[in-house]
Amino acid sequence: MDCIFCKIVNKDINADILFENDFFIVFSDIKPSAEIHKLIVPKRHIDNLLSFNDAEVLEYWSSLVDTINVVSDLLKTKDFKIVVNNGNLQQVKHLHIHFLSGMNVNDKVN
Repeated sequence: MDCIFCKIVNKDINADILFENDFFIVFSDIKPSAEIHKLIVPKRHIDNLLSFNDAEVLEYWSSLVDTINVVSDLLKTKDFKIVVNNGNLQQVKHLHIHFLSGMNVNDKVN
């Protein structure tokens, strides 16, 4: 597979990794849109937000909330924005969640 996020998950490409657990890896965005801009990426390749099967939705979303809490604690911020692009709005066709802080809430996120 030629997915850059899968290569980061597999450690084939270096990234500034902040945290990882069984479901997600969290690393810095290489083109940040905010003072703090991390990507929360599922370790399993999932094309987009609508690609989950029924059996895994609760497990992943529960882990996502836990991951966001850890990231918030590690970065010492409770003021953040979560952004998820889908379909053709994704620059990388692997689900990823933007964790942004240190910005104006009306700023555009790419």
